Amino acid sequence: MPTEPNQDCPPPPVTKCDRDKNNNVWVEGYDPEHGVPGICLLDTLCDAQIIDILQRDEIARRDLKKVTSDAHLLELADTIPRLPETFEEDDQMKELGDNRAPPFYSIFRGQVGQ
Repeated sequence: MPTEPNQDCPPPPVTKCDRDKNNNVWVEGYDPEHGVPGICLLDTLCDAQIIDILQRDEIARRDLKKVTSDAHLLELADTIPRLPETFEEDDQMKELGDNRAPPFYSIFRGQVGQ
């Protein structure tokens, strides 16, 4: 006998991180041994933010291809070019002895983009 859906239960959350979440920079707090699903950062970012990360972080690009089946995000990973690792201004600052910390490009675990 078919049952009616329970009106009191919300639908399961939809996430863009629908594939391999293990050791992936796009998923924070994932712990399958203790039943913790983790937070999919792709669900919290807009396209411009994802593009900015892909331009600067090859680990994020690689992990994006493993963590999602979303066709749009996979296309971004394949088509967004990487920015140069150094800029002329960076080299000039080094010559002048400017020892400021590198810019913060990454949202992942407080690390500067790779």
